Amino acid sequence: MNRLVPIALGLSILAWTATNAAQAPVQFRTSTDVVRVYATVQDKDSRLVLDLAKEDFVLTDNGKVQPITLFSNEVAPVSVVIMLDRSGSMFQHHSRVRDAALQFISRLLPDDKARIGSFGDYYGNRVVIQPSDFSSSQVELMDVLRAPIKVGQGSPVWISIDQSIAALSGQDGRRVVLIFSDGYDSPPVKSLMPVKLKDLETRVRQTNTMVYAIGFATTEMRSDGSKRVEKPHEGLRTLADDSGGGYFEANDDTDLTAMFARVAEELHRQYFIGFEPTVNDGKIHTIKLQVKRPGLTVRARQTYVAASK
Repeated sequence: MNRLVPIALGLSILAWTATNAAQAPVQFRTSTDVVRVYATVQDKDSRLVLDLAKEDFVLTDNGKVQPITLFSNEVAPVSVVIMLDRSGSMFQHHSRVRDAALQFISRLLPDDKARIGSFGDYYGNRVVIQPSDFSSSQVELMDVLRAPIKVGQGSPVWISIDQSIAALSGQDGRRVVLIFSDGYDSPPVKSLMPVKLKDLETRVRQTNTMVYAIGFATTEMRSDGSKRVEKPHEGLRTLADDSGGGYFEANDDTDLTAMFARVAEELHRQYFIGFEPTVNDGKIHTIKLQVKRPGLTVRARQTYVAASK
């Protein structure tokens, strides 16, 4: 198993936070014909690249180069559901996850909005998303995170993401699900309508919801003293990759606070790119976004569903 090296944020994040905290975020309002693409660009050392212009990008739709009609690299608000797996297998990490999520909340900007979700706790037959509406109040969101929980059974992973998407449906701009889980879906009772991963992939694509997944690798001690490591379910990476979000793999030794902080930094330093599709056939189209500068990698949504004629 590949173990993720904890992400060193250093002084660059602190400098960025001080510089950008007071900036007025950009609001993007586009017509329904414009396909929105949010892109994260990194160099070979995984450092964010922030100085690119529209001319540095090449975008293709089903292999055909498309003119970029909208472009911005300024800070823009985000609406996010932070979904935490609190099932029995993850409960021992609850305090670390809570503290990391608190750091994530502390890095939200004034126009960002969030809700806190959980599943697999004592009331394992439901997914809970609080508060009742999206909030920009860090105090309110931190109070939700600090509320006591009890360990439970069942782990409705795909249902929790599906309900997060539903909660985000009325929000403008970027809609993000940040989920922390081992990814192994195990709905506890029949009262919850099951959600298949394939159907969830379709819904993520249709709603242009960005998924950030922190997949936790669980470690089991065997009777002979050896360890068995179970990697997170590959579906978490699939959802993140197709939606243009990010996938990070964690384990017992990972600095979760740094990892959550990295996600917050990325969300505030993405490029916004828009193009108008030339074909409205109601089908799934493949997007490929590249940069001309060598040595850089781009994460962006890989597909979209074209409008029907």
